[in-house]
This record gives sequence, C-alpha cells and structure tokens, in this order.
Amino acid sequence: MTDIRPSLSTSLGTSLGPRHEFPRHSTVLDLFSEKRNNAPDRPAIRYRDTVLSYADLDAAANTTANRLIGNGVSKRQLIPVLVADGPEFPTALFGVMKTGSAFVPLDPAWPTERLNSIMAELAPPAIVVSPATVDTVAELEPTFPAVIVDCAEQRDVAEPPPGDRAPGPEDLIYGFYTSGSTGTPKCSLNYHRGLVNRLTTMSRRFGDGADHVTLQNSRSTFDSSMWQVLWPLVSGGQVVLPHRDGILDLEQTAMTIGRYGVTVTDFVPSVLAVFVALLELREDLRDATSSLRRMLIGGEAASPGAVQRLRALLPGLEVTNTFGPTECSIGSVFHEITDADADRIPIGRPIDNTAAIVLDDDLNPVPVDTPGEIYLGGECVGAGYLNDPERTAQVLVDNPFDEIPGEKLYRTGDLARLGEDGLLYFAGRLDEQVKVGGVRVELGDVASALTEHPLVGSAMAVVLGESTESTLVGCVTPRAVDNPPSLDELREYAAEKLPAEQVPQQIVVLDAFPLNQNGKADRKALTALVAGETTRQALPVDHIEPPADPMEELICSAWCEVLGVEKVCVITPFAQYGGDSLIANRLTVAVSARLEKPVRPRDLLVASTVRAQAERLTKGIDDDTAELAFVKHDLEWRPPQTLLLTGATGFVGAHILAELLENPNVAVICLVRCADETEGTRRLTEVLEQYQLTSACRLLPMALKTGRVEVLPGDLSSDLLGLSQKQFDKVASNVSGIVNAAGAVNFLSGYVDHRPTNVVGVQELIKLAAGGARVHTLSTLSIFPADDPTGRITEDLIPAPDQVTTDGYNRSKYVAECLLADARKRGIASVAYRLGEVWPHQSIGLANPGSLAHNILYACARVGCVFQTEAKTDVTPVDVVSQFVAHVATGDIDVPDGTLHVLWPGTLHFAEAFEVLADRCGLERVTYAQFRDRVQAVAQHDDRLAGLSLLLPEPSDGRDAAPAEFDEMFTDSSQQFDTERFSHHAVSLAQPAADGLTTLDRYLTGLAGIPTLVPQER
Repeated sequence: MTDIRPSLSTSLGTSLGPRHEFPRHSTVLDLFSEKRNNAPDRPAIRYRDTVLSYADLDAAANTTANRLIGNGVSKRQLIPVLVADGPEFPTALFGVMKTGSAFVPLDPAWPTERLNSIMAELAPPAIVVSPATVDTVAELEPTFPAVIVDCAEQRDVAEPPPGDRAPGPEDLIYGFYTSGSTGTPKCSLNYHRGLVNRLTTMSRRFGDGADHVTLQNSRSTFDSSMWQVLWPLVSGGQVVLPHRDGILDLEQTAMTIGRYGVTVTDFVPSVLAVFVALLELREDLRDATSSLRRMLIGGEAASPGAVQRLRALLPGLEVTNTFGPTECSIGSVFHEITDADADRIPIGRPIDNTAAIVLDDDLNPVPVDTPGEIYLGGECVGAGYLNDPERTAQVLVDNPFDEIPGEKLYRTGDLARLGEDGLLYFAGRLDEQVKVGGVRVELGDVASALTEHPLVGSAMAVVLGESTESTLVGCVTPRAVDNPPSLDELREYAAEKLPAEQVPQQIVVLDAFPLNQNGKADRKALTALVAGETTRQALPVDHIEPPADPMEELICSAWCEVLGVEKVCVITPFAQYGGDSLIANRLTVAVSARLEKPVRPRDLLVASTVRAQAERLTKGIDDDTAELAFVKHDLEWRPPQTLLLTGATGFVGAHILAELLENPNVAVICLVRCADETEGTRRLTEVLEQYQLTSACRLLPMALKTGRVEVLPGDLSSDLLGLSQKQFDKVASNVSGIVNAAGAVNFLSGYVDHRPTNVVGVQELIKLAAGGARVHTLSTLSIFPADDPTGRITEDLIPAPDQVTTDGYNRSKYVAECLLADARKRGIASVAYRLGEVWPHQSIGLANPGSLAHNILYACARVGCVFQTEAKTDVTPVDVVSQFVAHVATGDIDVPDGTLHVLWPGTLHFAEAFEVLADRCGLERVTYAQFRDRVQAVAQHDDRLAGLSLLLPEPSDGRDAAPAEFDEMFTDSSQQFDTERFSHHAVSLAQPAADGLTTLDRYLTGLAGIPTLVPQER
C-alpha cells in the first residue's frame, strides 16, 4: 500500500520559516565559550555597580559546576536553580550546563508547598542557591544539599569540569514549571539545539549581539528571560540584570534603561501599555529610554494603540511581536510591527528552520483566512513534559508533512487564521488556559487550589476584561450554606497555595454556579454574573469612609478610575479591591496626571490605603497645591449622559452601540421593537455577536445589570414611540441626546410605506427632544440625484422638493431633514449625518446584509462568476461612521447644529473588486446576462439573491457588459459632495486609505469563504 502523506499547499508555503544554516552541532555552552575565548575581558554582566567580564563569569560558572559535581550531580539530570536575581543567576545557569545537566529555575517566593512538590518530582542531588535564598532551602522537606553561588566571593581560578561533562545539542538545556490544569505544575523541557537555533536567528535578524546591551526584564521563572540572558552572552554582548525588590516599578525600569544605555529589552503588552502611559506623562523618562533600539513583546495579544504610541514616542525604536509557547524554545513566530499594523497586530511568520501551520482536527491545512489550531514544527520543538508521557503524547503528535523537519509537531491549543499576506493572526484559545499579565495560567490549577479549602464546596476561575487589562477572578461556592468562607480567608489561602501571578486578584463567593442545559457549570454565564459580583463584594458592606480633604478626594478619584468602581473607602487596602503591582502603576499615572507631579509606584504600594497614600504624598505637597490640582481635575469632569438610541439592532446602530459601551460615562436607552426586555436583550446580544463586536459583547451584560444600558420595548413608527404617555415623559426628562440610527429601507416601496418610521418617527423624536435633548439622525446623500445640476453639493444645502430623488426611501429622508431644519429654528438642537455607501468595519470585515452594493459582490461569490461593469461607489467604513456619530453625540467632538456629509474620499470600482474576487475565489468571467441568469436560477435557494434578482435590470442587446441602468444603481459621491465640516471635525478619527480596495481588503478576503451555489445545467 502506498503511504500517502498530506502536503502543504502553496498558499500555506509562508507558514514554513526560511532555511538557514546554523551551528546545529553546537550547544549554548559552546557558543558562550567561543565568545569568552575571543574577548575574555569584555563586560558580560552588569548588575547595579558590579561588572563581570566573560572571564569572570566563566570562572564563577566553573566553581559552581565543580561544587555541583562534588555533591553528586551527574550528566543529564535536572538541577533546581533557586536564585532570585543578580549575577548569581547566569552564573548558576552556566554552572549547571558545565556539569552536562539541565537547569530548572524556581522562584524563592513560591509557596513552600509548591516548592516541596517540585522537589519531590525532581529529586535532585543538589540545589543551586544564592546567599539571599539559603534560608528558603532550609524550609524545604526533605532537605537537599545546597550549592551556594556568590559572585562577590574571592576565588582562585577554577579548573573547568572534565571535557566528557560537556552537553550535546540533543541534550536538555532546561525545564520550566508552568501552571497545570489538574492543580499540579508541569515541567516543560527543551533541547540545546532549539535554543541555539532561536538565539542565532536573533543575531541574523537584529544584528550581532556584540553591539547590544540587553535588559533582563522578565522574571527568571519565565522562559522569555532565557533569550534576555543567554542571547547577549552567546553573541558577545552585555546583559543588564535589574535590582528587584518585589515591586513592579516602571519608573525604575526606565531609569535602568537610561543608566546602562540599554538597547534591547522585552515587555508583556499589558505592562507595556502602562509603561507607554508613563512615558507620555514624563519627558525625563522618555529621555532615559531613548537608547532603546529594539523591543520584543509577547506573552499575550498586543494592543496596536499602545505599540503605535510607543513608536511615535521613540522614533528610533523597532518593535517585534513574538509568539511561541514555553514548550517550543521560547518563541518561534516573529512580526516586525509597522505603521500598517494600526488596527491589528499579526502574530507573524515562523523564524528560521521552524514551521507554524494552521490545521483542522484531522491535521489537514485549513484554507486561507479560516480559523484552525496552530501547530509548531522544526528545530523549536521541545521534549514535552517531565514524568508525564500521557500529556506529552497529547501535545506532541507525529509530523505527517515531508516539508517540515522533525518527527513531531507541537499542538499549541491556540487558534489562528493565515491571511492572504502570509501572516498568522491570533483567534483565541481552545482550552481553559489563559494569559494574565503575560503569565500562562491554567484556570483549572487556580480552581483546584481553592477547592482544597475546607469551607469550599466547589471552585472555578474566570478572567474578566481584554488581555492587556485582564483580571483573574476566583469563584467559589460554600461547602455549607450557613458557613461560607470569608474573602480574607480565601485570599490568604490562595496566596499560600499558588505563585503570586496565579493568585486571583478578586474572589467571589456565590450560592451556586449557573448551569448549562447539560447540567454542567456554564463558564460564559458565570463570567457575566461575576462581572457584577466582583465589584459589589470588593466594597466593604458595613461602612465606606469618605475622603476628608482634597488630597484624599484626588486619590479616591484616581482609585475609582483604575479599579473601575464608583467609590472606595479611604481606609480599605488597595489589595482588597484587586489592586496589584500592574494596577498600581496605572494608579501612578492617574495620580501623577492629577498632581502634575511624578509619583512613584512604591509610594503608593508601601502605603496601602487612600488615607495612607494621601499622608505620604502630602509631605511633599502643600495643601494649596493639592487643592488646586483637584480643582483642575473637577473642571475637566463632565456630567454623565443618557442617550436614547434607536436602530441598535441594525448594522450601523449596532456599531454605534458598541462605541457607546466603551464610554463608561454614558448610559444608553435602546428603543427596540420587541415584546419585552428579555427579547430585546436577546436581539441586542445576537446583533453584536453577528457583527463580531467582541468587546461590546463582553461589556453589554454588565451594562445591562448595572442599568447603564436599558432595553425599552417600543416602536419608532407609532405615536409616542409606542410608549405610554408616562413612559414617554420619563424618557424625555432623562435623556440628554437622541441618536436615531433606525430607518425603513425598501427600494421597491414608495413614500407611504417609508413614512411611518422615517418621517413620523422623527416627528416623535423631535417631540421627545423638546425638553432639551439634541437629536442626531442618520440621513443619506442620495436625496440628491446623481446628475444634480448644482455642482459640488455643500453640507448646508437642502434641495428643493422638485430636486429630490423620486424613490420613496429618499423622499422620506428628505422630509425628515426638513422637519429637523424647521425644529432647529424653534430651538431644538439637531445634527443630520448624510451617509453614502457604508461598508464593513475595516478590521472585522463583516458587511451589512441589506446593502445593495454588498449583495452584488456576495452574489458574484455565491454563483461563481463576475462580469464587466463601469459601476463605482464611494467607500466609508462603518467603524468611521459609528465612531464619529458616537463621539459627536457624547460631546467628545464639538460639532455645531446642521448637516454633515460623513464620507471618505475613496472610490471602489466594481470591476477592480471583481478582479480581486475572481483571483481569490477562482470565479469565472462571464457576460452580465449570464450572471443575471445564474442569480435568477438559484434565487429560490438564497433569500438574499431572491431580493437582488428583482432589482437587476435587463441586459443590453449585443453587449457583454452591464447595462447603463445597472451602473446607475450606484453612485460615487466622493466627488459630488463637499465634506469640509466632516473632515475638519473628524480629523482624529477618519484616516482614509488610498483606495477602496485597501479599505475593503479584509471584507473581500472573507467573501472567498462563501460556498458557491452554481445552477444545474438544463
């Protein structure tokens, strides 16, 4: 039988990294020894005022290796390294390597129970410690011989260990303990050869390390610390080791960069976002970090906003996004971030001699832009997990692809899409593993630890918020309803059981977990429930002591901002609200901005309450300065607003709702045509999910729970909006603005059919606004005919009745504009937004299913053909429209009453779009008549084609291209309409692409996935 192995298609060829020769027969130790021999006196390590040369480091490593061998360490063992910081850390690493064994970095701050469990599994002959961690070893049971590394001691030149001790490239170099889903940490193992490939690839990409000074910015128990320490030392550079005291102090990080002239470092995106905010606030810290030339980011999804702001602050800085699990030699997918990554940052492409491919459940490559699981292959693949063959077999699977070297592929559990550009884009996780502050956390590990508490019946863990600002929450139910555990008990217990990065920032006690229809705990429902419970339970129940002076007022307002709560107690510790080092750095930025004076994180962490922080800060600030700062802050405060939103279940309206949900100072009443609030809530949820507005989907449940969003059953086309007089009056007295995104659109119907919603509805909204609300309503550019004789149409022009387009929809919109213009004369404020063709969100790519232009492109993909046409249309993405309308409605953009043409100056030629579709989808090129026949033949199988078939005009005799009537169905308004007012006010939002195709690239790519429905031959 022939062995048929799957092959990677050419479209996935870019998932294979470039092939490069590398020193595959060398180890990391070999590369270091070569640099030591070439330049023994060159500085290798810098720590505070200590400098170790390559020769010094090598000698200290020899001493460590000989002591380990004297304590019974043989080759190919796993040796724990229990060293906190300083030059002892790299000395220990090379010392262990020189014995022919592999090192396992451990954190002295981990709970004793966790360290004992790890030691029992490793059963090492000895442990490497520093003078600062000797006491930690003494607390372990049983005890193990400790080899102390002390770089400050005087020593004779030590002989290197025997030559037969040297490791080989196939030997293990290290093991890293990560969170385990069963509550037991697992040790991930990697080979020398994988690290050699990663480190030499960095030198090829970023230049010889001899020209770099690298800051070890990751903790020693995170695998990213490996490249930060080892890459400089195998390439002739210097590594700067920071002095840490348990506090994440980003001010100190910036000063360390400046003091040593650091050129390269690494940040987790969540920490980077706070670091960037600090640099924006402090010119001195921007100057200190100006030596940086390269920054690697990784560990979690990166926010393009923070990264692009950093690139603007430090123009000489190159930023590289990295991806890769601990199981695969630190990271094996890179992407150099450019201006083009303004909306979304890709994972990137695999590095040299590795592969990153997207596969389905049967290990077959998925089509371009289709979600699948990322599998890694090549030189990066590690050895799996210590003493866990079952889990190792689950993640290391046989490699079926001849194009990828190596016997195994690693299943990452991460989902991604491979774009047409050859780049990988992250799309989520398959399992319960999450990233919190860049640290990999198994939710099952956290739940398992909490479950062991004697008063806990069951436990789960969930994560709230986006990756860069996520919060780990522990959820428990009591073993006995009348004897629940206290929050303080649970916090202390979790801290004893788990590493600091896995301890829940907040804990919630619930009577029971919500269940799904299968009777199992529903994690999605639990997350929505917990979003409200965490804030409520974080607040002391009995008493909230208010601020007593201006400084306390100022700090309270900063706490509320960064913690996302309405009020705090001035004597309740920061940690009780879920505050940690990262949030404290955000607090630093918030307080510094209010005081216009730098504040250090340690000043706020050492003093744990608002009152203590105020006392500490007041020592250096007189009362008048604090009061003036608070007065300035109050002057910038804006009252909360309540907006009535109609049309939230429509395409543009859903995107406007998503924008408003991002503003915590705005409440929204959604008028929804529905039987009751439950149905209305379901419709809002479904439409946000339909258009993949994921952030809004996350925010909506909490907004509904707290009352920030209210579903109001009603009918825009009815008197009083379908409300009772009492309801109508209540809404009128509460709302400060009205956003009318609703509208009836049917090109086959007349004015009478459109009048109830588009005209009567506006009349009712004007009545509602009589109490002082401002009306914002969506209109259309098409009230003007395409061949309007008036030339370029200005934003303040309203056509005469006989100049209006004659179809019912446009006439109804024209009348509505006239009603608003007349109401403005009577003192009712309003803005009309004339829209052209509203296209998909630039970064999501999902179109309005009711758009005629979209349905033409959809039809081409559906029936498998394109045709000749001269039709063209303007292109304004829905995210531009929704951002602009939302910002004007909330007052963030100050626009006077009147009319605006919300229009980008881009043009989409259908012929060009058809060519892109034909190339990406393999579509036939046919005559317009053949296209129309195909649409009509399959219309009975597709409702959207059924509606379109009624609008397609007859073909012209003897002409292959579309008739003039078809081309006239679409208008390029970008040249006909003046956009001066819109362009002036939207300068911070609207950044038009060079052409319509660029704007719609993600959308056109998405059309390639539509299944073709070709009519049967007759």
